[in-house]
Amino acid sequence: MKVPRLKETWILYLAAKGCPTLQIRVGDSEVASSLFTNYRDSYGLCASDLKPNCGNVYDSTGAVIARISYNGRAWNERGELMHEACDV
Repeated sequence: MKVPRLKETWILYLAAKGCPTLQIRVGDSEVASSLFTNYRDSYGLCASDLKPNCGNVYDSTGAVIARISYNGRAWNERGELMHEACDV
């Protein structure tokens, strides 16, 4: 019997001045984008409020595999657009 391979879980890092620092498991960049924009909007954050590495998405080895920019767009590690911001 063949065992199905589980999809790798990624970690979205969220951190901003005066806000909780979160590391959230996500399954894809669209979920990461949605969570990022919810975090940004819930706390009324400006880009200058974000701490270094906020919006980074890490794989299981700790390597950055994507970045969610302030506007919610998802970019891969080569800086190529993966998709536009998700509507929330």
